[in-house]
Amino acid sequence: MSFTFFDHTGDIGVDLKADTCEALFADAARALAEAMADTRGVVNRVDREIKAEGEDRAEVLNRFLSALLVIFDEERLLLPSVRIERLTERFVRATASGEKYDPERHEGRTELKAVTWHELRVEKTGLGWEGRVVFDV
Repeated sequence: MSFTFFDHTGDIGVDLKADTCEALFADAARALAEAMADTRGVVNRVDREIKAEGEDRAEVLNRFLSALLVIFDEERLLLPSVRIERLTERFVRATASGEKYDPERHEGRTELKAVTWHELRVEKTGLGWEGRVVFDV
């Protein structure tokens, strides 16, 4: 389970590798939070249920991450810890945990505008699962 950021023209990209699709989704959520702030000091004080649907796993991932971004934008909740409760080809239900973003305790990084569709992918490989997501900054 891992993710790696890469530069993308005016955006931030992340490549993901995981043993399971559930772990890939959880890692993608962590990468989203890490792109916005240093999450090392985040304490799990608040939980939010996240549900997303789509035509395929890539669309589900986009909508899942977009829901997390909306929660950050509206409530300032930084939710890097995610437990995937149900995941299918077209649906995800998860509980995301974290706390209110505090610039005194969480070093800010980048303001994200959106989760893009550009280069978005979720694929099963011989070694597990791989994915790619690009965040608009």
